[in-house]
Amino acid sequence: MISPTLFFKFASVTFQKQITYRFDYFMGILNGFLYVFIFTSVWRALFSQSDNAVQSGFTLNGMITYAVMAMVIRISFTQDDAVIYRKVQDGSVSIDLIRPVSFFFMNLAEAAGYSLFHFFARSVPILIISFFLFEIEIPLEPARLFAFALSALFGYLILFLVNFAVGLLAFWFVEIFPFMLFKYGLLTLFGGGIVPVDFFPEVLKVVINLLPFQQILYVPTVILTGHAPLSTLPGLLSTQFVWVVFMTMLSKTMWGAGRNKLVVQGG
Repeated sequence: MISPTLFFKFASVTFQKQITYRFDYFMGILNGFLYVFIFTSVWRALFSQSDNAVQSGFTLNGMITYAVMAMVIRISFTQDDAVIYRKVQDGSVSIDLIRPVSFFFMNLAEAAGYSLFHFFARSVPILIISFFLFEIEIPLEPARLFAFALSALFGYLILFLVNFAVGLLAFWFVEIFPFMLFKYGLLTLFGGGIVPVDFFPEVLKVVINLLPFQQILYVPTVILTGHAPLSTLPGLLSTQFVWVVFMTMLSKTMWGAGRNKLVVQGG
């Protein structure tokens, strides 16, 4: 484990590193607005060509709200998913082995600092301006807002654990870019960040339900936007919690095996 003070120290250092990249900051905001504009424009066009005012349970305003909030959440969850790979490649992971702190929680703290920067530097400006540009409808129900906060925490942990597990593949493979690309593709396609899971055919929904990716973006977004009824929230949160437990066990097992492999090889 790692103390809260040390956890926030690691997070603070990572946050401060990101502040130095000011050009990336402005480009990140521009890039986020571009995606919001594209997605909202596409959904407006699709709904305008349909005689049905409701598609897969979404109205036009509901779909616009979903598109904006999904993008805001996705940007807020931004993490450096190549950090473990770089540490293994340059050998600095061996230094982490002798540190008196948990490698797992140290990486979680660094990821949190990275994400906090993107939340304040990109998500907040995009969210504020989007409220003026679009008719965003957020149900302000205390139970729903609490469930969203918990769901967002679970979703973030699942994303971190997926990135952590994929990064640990560097102990067994010289190049893990194909795995990272495959992970990114699955998250983009099945995470609900671009197209809500509701629009997928039933056959694909079976596959999606067997993977953790919809738990990262889709579930927190439908809870926040009101698309998920209050009666379904306990089940959604329970499923997310199960995925957190499963991915934690998988990640810690992989870390133990990778650490032993590194020690045996003299790393």
